[in-house]
Amino acid sequence: VSTGSSNLIAALDQLSNTIGRGLTRRMTAAGERLRGSEGRILHLIEAEGSRPKALAEGAWISKQAISRRIADMENRGLVTVAPDPGDGRAVLVRRTGEGERLREFTLEQITDLEDEFARIVGAERYTVFREVLDALVRG
Repeated sequence: VSTGSSNLIAALDQLSNTIGRGLTRRMTAAGERLRGSEGRILHLIEAEGSRPKALAEGAWISKQAISRRIADMENRGLVTVAPDPGDGRAVLVRRTGEGERLREFTLEQITDLEDEFARIVGAERYTVFREVLDALVRG
């Protein structure tokens, strides 16, 4: 049921764009350079490392696109790529210290954005919104 001029998908897309712009603004102000997809990839990498295929699926991009992103991130010192010790045919992507620093910085910025949203709509309403959103994500 829509209570505004847009449907649910459009509203979520607009919210996603608002979040993206807010993160970009904060990253730029701090002198950091990180694409949204790169931030997502840094968050998806497991502590023991992750295979590129899993990262592509989690970031909703193709295997070719993840290969390019990983190569660029490796060149910038955000990740390393090494053979998977459990499967010599595969590789694992791991965050470097700089990649971990940027991941943590991004998480701080997301927390700040959520605090800003809570101020806009009120803390109680934002808490309910997050509870509902989280329940819908879990299914």
